[in-house]
Amino acid sequence: KCKGPLNGPGAASGKLCPEGWTLYRMPGPQFKGMDPSGSANHAYYIWVDRYNTLGLGANVPIASANGAESLLAVVDGKMVNLRVPYPLGFNTKLVDGRIDDPNAGWKGKGLWTMSGTRTVFHNEGGTQNSPKVYKVQMRPDPLAR
Repeated sequence: KCKGPLNGPGAASGKLCPEGWTLYRMPGPQFKGMDPSGSANHAYYIWVDRYNTLGLGANVPIASANGAESLLAVVDGKMVNLRVPYPLGFNTKLVDGRIDDPNAGWKGKGLWTMSGTRTVFHNEGGTQNSPKVYKVQMRPDPLAR
């Protein structure tokens, strides 16, 4: 997409290729009194699923969204909100993919993420609540075995 040079004095600032960037608004509400086109949601970490470990396609960016208790993927230019159905709060800080068995379809691969926060007293379980690790897999259809 870039029309100009990719090296030189401005390379570190990212200003040499403005046409190479697409910005996406995070879903969710905004803080009161702030620009309503924004969102209070924020990505702590962005990881690119280069090898289709989740099943949404290769090279899909996935953000760990602290404010939404979810993972956010950009698929075909649209945000896909992957909610983790866990009642104790999900404050993810990282994501990584793993393919254990490339011949086992969706069962042989998945994402690993964790939930951890410095303010455990806000979550159910209080200070006794320790960080959790989750394996996230996506079935090709809801009844897939």
